[in-house]
Amino acid sequence: MRLVAHIALLRHGRSPMKRSILRAAYVIAFIVASLYGGWWIGELTSSISFEMPLWLAYTIEAGMHLAGAPDPLDPEIIEIFGLMLLWLAYSILVAIALGICLFLLRRYLKKRRAP
Repeated sequence: MRLVAHIALLRHGRSPMKRSILRAAYVIAFIVASLYGGWWIGELTSSISFEMPLWLAYTIEAGMHLAGAPDPLDPEIIEIFGLMLLWLAYSILVAIALGICLFLLRRYLKKRRAP
């Protein structure tokens, strides 16, 4: 059988276990794609030298002080936290873009199948 037929059988089959496995696979693939896309965009932008925005540096310093970090904050630690926050923001943006694309694709396929 073709792959599409297997997926259709899993999706519309009678077994709720198979449907839940397929749904979990979709969710894991979505999360992995979002994290990888965020990493790729972060790697692309981190190769460009730029100064960290002051608001980001102040936010990181305030968060570290609230967490009980030692008073003399190492600038390298602040840069690492800044890059991690940028990666998280890029991953969220990629997840939003993927979600919109999936929504539009499902809507298109639903209209196409309707007689």
